[in-house]
Amino acid sequence: MKTVFLYLSVLGIFLSSCNLFDDKGVHVIRQKVVYVSMDQQMESQARRPQSDRDTSYIEYILKNYDLVNIKDLDSSIQVDLRYADTNNFLKRDFYDGLNNAYFNCETALRVCAAQYYLKQINPDLSILVLDASRPQHIQQMMWDSLKVLPDKKPFYLAPPEETSLHNYGAAVDATIIDMTTGNMLDMGTRFDHFGVLSEPIYEEKFLKMGLLTQKAYENRLLLRKVMQRAKLNPITSEWWHFSICNKEEAAKRFALIK
Repeated sequence: MKTVFLYLSVLGIFLSSCNLFDDKGVHVIRQKVVYVSMDQQMESQARRPQSDRDTSYIEYILKNYDLVNIKDLDSSIQVDLRYADTNNFLKRDFYDGLNNAYFNCETALRVCAAQYYLKQINPDLSILVLDASRPQHIQQMMWDSLKVLPDKKPFYLAPPEETSLHNYGAAVDATIIDMTTGNMLDMGTRFDHFGVLSEPIYEEKFLKMGLLTQKAYENRLLLRKVMQRAKLNPITSEWWHFSICNKEEAAKRFALIK
């Protein structure tokens, strides 16, 4: 599916909710960022492997909320949800093999915008989504599975009762993948590495110390460059995490995914 990006507004525009259908039955994202035709979406879904559709009970939960499957906006964006497999720091599949990444509309559009900006820099690169919307009951399961002292758990996960931006579909964990090789760019650490080497705030220090290579440093800068241009905000503790707002604003604007 070829998504046409129409950037008609200046940076800082406030994106409102999606309206996916007009009175003629044409599938249109009514934003000043992305327009997708119904024909293109249907062709993409027809080509998509059956394994991408409704493979997980989590998907049924997510479809009860006002969320968007990122692949329905831009199928060039890559998805490898690390909590839908055992390839994560808890070594457990929490998403029941979920294949699709869901976000609230505003977050989805901004991820598409980041992909557009990245493709302008290097068409061989792609955003790789590692985590997207996460139901609160999964947050609780992850919290309960974390085998560390209770006072140490908040260093790894947001307490379920305090919620996470992922619980509102307002955050994305992402990296960059080289589509010519199928390899993720070197970011200096793996995803969900909770040591200080993952913290952007110390990158220049680690670069000077030789603990972070010049290439890994540049790759992190590239990821932040395209994400921030799309108004996805980084944090100081995880190079992979970006969001559209803080939790207080998310709680006011979006439904909590339970």
